[in-house]
Amino acid sequence: MNPRQGGWLIAATLLLALALNAFSLPLGGWQWLAWLCPSLGLALFFFWGVAAPGRTGMFSAWCFGLPFDALHGGTYPFGIHGIGFAFAVFVAVKLGERLRLYHAGQRALVFFGVALVVHGCSAALRVALFDRPFGWPMLAPALATAALYPLLEAVLRPLSRRFVDADQLSGARHGW
Repeated sequence: MNPRQGGWLIAATLLLALALNAFSLPLGGWQWLAWLCPSLGLALFFFWGVAAPGRTGMFSAWCFGLPFDALHGGTYPFGIHGIGFAFAVFVAVKLGERLRLYHAGQRALVFFGVALVVHGCSAALRVALFDRPFGWPMLAPALATAALYPLLEAVLRPLSRRFVDADQLSGARHGW
C-alpha cells in the first residue's frame, strides 16, 4: 500500500478493527453478549471495497482474516473470516459504481445482505463441523454489523475523500 495514496489509512483502520476484535472477546459473565459483537473487519473491507476499489483486494482480505480466526481459537473454522472478508470485497468492487450512487441507507441494506450471507455460512459451518445447535442468535452479529455500518461510513467517508484519491484509483468520477 502506497502511503501517499492513503494506504496507511486503510491499514490503520483494519489494524484498529483487529485490536477492537481482540478486546471484544467475551470475558467472565458477559459471554451472553457475544452474539451482539459486530464484525468490524467485514464492514471495513466492504467500505474500502466501495470507496477505494483499487486499494483493496480479495487476497489481502483473505490474508487479513487469518488473524481474526486466530483470535477466536476453535470457535470458528480457520479461514472463515478471510473468506467472508474476500466475499465482502468481491461484492463491493463488483457493485461499487452502483453502490456509490446509492445513499447511505441503501448501502447499509446491501451490506446487511452481505453480512447475512457471511454470518449465515459461518453459522452453518459451525453447526456442521462443531456439532453446535443452530439458533437465530448466531445471525445477530449480521444485524449488529449492519446497524454499525452507517456510522462507520459517516466517519470514514470524509477521511477517504481527503487521504485516498478515489478518482485516481478507480478511474471514474463518482458522486460521494
